[in-house]
Amino acid sequence: MKQRLLSLLVLCTLMVGAAYAQNRQVTGKVSSSSDGSPISGASVSVVGGTAGTQTDNGGNFSLEVPASATQLNVSYIGYTSQRVSIGNRSVINIQLVSEDETLEEVVVTALGISREKRSLGYAAQEVKGDVLTAARGGNALQSLSGNVAGAVVSAPSSSLGGSTRIVLRGIGSLTGENKPLIVVDGIPMDNSNYNTANAERGAGGRDYGDAGFDINPDDIESVNVLKGGPASALYGARASNGVVLIKTKKAQKGRDEIVVNTGMAFENLGITPKLQKLYGGGLGPEFLKQTIDGKEYLLVDYNADESWGAKYENQQVLHWDAFDPEDPENYMKTRAWQYPTNDYKTFFETGVAYNNAISLAKSYENTSARLSLSNVSQSGIVPNTELKRTTAALSIDNKFSDKFSARGTINYIRTNGFNRPEQGYGDASIGQKMFQWGQMQLDYKRLQKYKTSAGAQKTWNRSSWDDATPKYSDNYYWIINENTSDDQRDRFYGNVEVRYDFMPGLYVTGNVYGDNYTLKIGERVAVGSQGVSGFTERIREFTEMNYEGRLHYDKKWEDFSFNAFIGANRRNTTRFNSNSNTNGGLIVPNLYTTNNSMDAVTLQTTLSKKRVNSVFGNFSLGYQDFLYADFGWRNDWSSTLPEKDNSYFYPSVTGSFVFTKFVDAAWLNFGKLRAGWSQVGNDTDPYRLLDVYLNNIYGNTSYLEVPYFLKSLQKLNPDLRPETKKSYEFGLETSMFDSRVSLDFTYYNEETTDLIMPVTTGPETGYSSKIFNAGRAVNKGIEAMLTLVPVRNDNFEWSTSVNFARNRNKVVELYEGIKSLPLANAPFKASLVAMVGQPYGQIYGSDFIYDDQGNKVVGANGLYLSSDAKNLGSILPDFNAGW
Repeated sequence: MKQRLLSLLVLCTLMVGAAYAQNRQVTGKVSSSSDGSPISGASVSVVGGTAGTQTDNGGNFSLEVPASATQLNVSYIGYTSQRVSIGNRSVINIQLVSEDETLEEVVVTALGISREKRSLGYAAQEVKGDVLTAARGGNALQSLSGNVAGAVVSAPSSSLGGSTRIVLRGIGSLTGENKPLIVVDGIPMDNSNYNTANAERGAGGRDYGDAGFDINPDDIESVNVLKGGPASALYGARASNGVVLIKTKKAQKGRDEIVVNTGMAFENLGITPKLQKLYGGGLGPEFLKQTIDGKEYLLVDYNADESWGAKYENQQVLHWDAFDPEDPENYMKTRAWQYPTNDYKTFFETGVAYNNAISLAKSYENTSARLSLSNVSQSGIVPNTELKRTTAALSIDNKFSDKFSARGTINYIRTNGFNRPEQGYGDASIGQKMFQWGQMQLDYKRLQKYKTSAGAQKTWNRSSWDDATPKYSDNYYWIINENTSDDQRDRFYGNVEVRYDFMPGLYVTGNVYGDNYTLKIGERVAVGSQGVSGFTERIREFTEMNYEGRLHYDKKWEDFSFNAFIGANRRNTTRFNSNSNTNGGLIVPNLYTTNNSMDAVTLQTTLSKKRVNSVFGNFSLGYQDFLYADFGWRNDWSSTLPEKDNSYFYPSVTGSFVFTKFVDAAWLNFGKLRAGWSQVGNDTDPYRLLDVYLNNIYGNTSYLEVPYFLKSLQKLNPDLRPETKKSYEFGLETSMFDSRVSLDFTYYNEETTDLIMPVTTGPETGYSSKIFNAGRAVNKGIEAMLTLVPVRNDNFEWSTSVNFARNRNKVVELYEGIKSLPLANAPFKASLVAMVGQPYGQIYGSDFIYDDQGNKVVGANGLYLSSDAKNLGSILPDFNAGW
C-alpha cells in the first residue's frame, strides 16, 4: 500500500512538472509609436487561448503563455490592434499605432464599419474635416461643393441658411426623393425641409432650410461619400441615392486637448438683373396732371409698378412722399425727376457671419470623453434678417473589461431664424417687388421713412395721390420690418453602442440610434399691408428610432482574410404636422395669435407613422492583400407597401484587384481595378395605398355650413411596388511617382424601374390622377479625381485635387401612352416636365422670337414678340468640376 502511494505521489509530481514545463513567462512593454510613451491598461492576450493581462502604469506586462502559443494580440482604445509572433522570445516590446496615423489607409464604409481602402470594390471619396471648415462656413453640406466628384451641391444664394440640395450620379426618381442619406456616427439623420409648395416652385415663400444645417462642421473628423448602389446597399431603400457618412471627432488616448476655433465671413450683393437708368415709373411717357389747392402739379403714376414712364430730364414733380401733412419737409414739395443717388443697391447690407467653437477632450485609463460647444450668428444682406445656431455635443467611450466596452454620443442643437427673406413671386419677396416690378426713380434713403406718426404705411405704390392705400406693393422697409417671420428648431440626436468580444475576431454589437426635433414657424402680415393681415403658425415634429444588432467575425490567415457580419434593424418613424392660420384679417393690430382672427381659424393636422424591419449581412474574402470579393445583402419589410408585396431584397457584389503586386515599376506606387453591381429599392411615403375620406379637398371644411367628406382627387394604389434601381460600376485607382500623382476614375450605369408617379386621368373617373408603378430612367456617366503633390519635404507638403464628373440622364419610358409627366409649374408660363427620350427636368416656357439672323423680333407696339411654350433645356448640368 505504501509502495502504491509513493508511486502515485511520484506520478503526480512528474505531471505537475510536465505541465509547468509546457508554460513559460513572457514579459514586455507596450508603448505608442508616435512618441514612445508607455500605454497603461493595454490588453495583451494569447491568440486562440484564454490567457491575458493588462499593462501597468509603465506599460509593462508579464504573462504566462502555453508552449503551443504562437501569437499575442495587443489592443487599446484609440490604437490599431496588433498581433505579434512569440517565437522563442521571452521579452516582447510592442509599439501600437494611433488610429489617426492609419486614417489614410482605412475609410469608414456602410454601417460605420472601417475597411482598408485597398479592399473596396466601389467608389468612395473621403473629405477631411479641415477642408469643410477652412472657410469657417456654417453649413457642412454646402462645403462639400466642389470637393466630391459626381456630387451636384446647390443652395439658393439669396437665402439665409437656405436648403442645400445634394444629388449624386443624377436623378433616379421622377417624383420621389433624390437626396442621399445623411449618416452621422451611424445615426441616420432626417434632412427634410418644410418649405411650402409655393416656395418650392418659385411662387413665393420663405426658405427655412433643411435639417442638415444642424450638423456642426467643427465636430466633423471626416466625410466619406458612398455614391452608388454597391457602396450603399446595406442601408436599404433610403440609401438608393447614395450616402454621406460623417464621422465626428472623438477624444484620443493619451491626448488631452482644448481647441478653440473662431472665424468671420462676409457676403455682399452679387449679381442682379440689368436695369435701365433712363426712365422712371409709369406706363407711358407723360406725367399725370392734377390741380391741388389751386395749383397744378405734375404727378407720378403712383399706382403703376413698372418703369415705362417719362424720361429723366429733371422735371419738377410731386413724388410719392409729398402727401403727408405731418412731414413738412416734403409735404406738397416737388423734386427733380432723375435717377436716384441712393438706388436699389443701397438697400442691401454686408452680411456678417460669426462662427465660434470650443472643444475639450480628456482621456483616462479606460475612458475618454469629448465635449464641444459652438455658436453661429449670421446677418443677411437683406436688412433685419438674422440666423443663429447653438450646438452642444458630448461623446464618451468606455472600456469596462477586455471583452466589454460601450460608447455613446448626444447632440443638442437650437436654430433660430428671424425674418428669412421671401423667395420667388410672393407679396413679401424683395426680389420680385424690386426687380420684376417697381419704379426706378425711388430714393431708398427716403423709403426708410415707411410709416406715418400714426403707424400707417407710406408706400411708393399709392392707389392715387389722395389715397395712400398700397395698390400692388408695400414699401420695401415695411416688408422687412412689419411683415416678418421667425422659426425655431430644437433637435436632439445621438446613439448608444455596446460591444462584447467573445474572442479575438468574434464580437457582437448593439446600437440604439435616435433623432428628434421640433420646428416652429410663425409668419405675419401686418394691418395696413397690401395683402390681408394675418398670422400663420406651422409646427413640425419628427422622431426616428433605430434599434440594431450585429454579429461580426473577422479572421486572417497567412494568405486569406475573412470579414463577415449579419444583423437586424427596426426603424420607427413618426411625423406630426400642424398648420393654422387666421382668416379675414386681424382684429387687433400687432397681436399675432390665431385667436386674433377676424373669421374662423383654419387648422390642419397630420400624423404619420412608418416602420421598416430589416435583416442584412456582408461577407468579404481577401487573398494575399491583392484580391478581394464582397457579397452584401439586405431585406426590408416596409409598412408603407401592401402586405402581400412589402418585402424587397437588395443584393450587391463587388471585387477589387490590386495589380501593383504583379507590376515591377518604380514609378507606380499603387494600382487597383474594381467593379461592383447592386440592386436596391425605394419605397414610398405612408398612406398611399388606400383611399380615405377627407373634409378639406377644396380648401374648406364645409359646404353651405354643412361639413362634408370626400375621397381625395388622387386615386391611390393598393398594389404599389417599390421602385427598383440596378447599377454597376468599374473603376481604376492609381498612385504614382512617390505618391505625388494619384488618379481615381469611375464609370457607372444605373437604371431605375417601377417609378412611382401620379398619372393624370379623365374627369369621368372621378379623380384627377392615379398613383402607378410605371416608367424607367437611366443614369450613366464618369467621375474622375486627380490629386497632385507639387511640394513635399520634411516640414511642408502642398497637395491639390481636381475633380470632374459627367452624367447623362434619360427618361426611357413613362406610363403606357404617356410621353410627358408634369413635375412642377412656376408662375406665369414656365413649367418643369419629364419627357420620354429626354433628360429629367425639361424646362418649358416662352422665348423671344428671332429672325433668320438671330435678332429678336419687335412687334408693332414696340415690344419684343414672345413664342408659345417651348422646350428651353434641362435643369441638369452638362458636367460639374471642382478644384
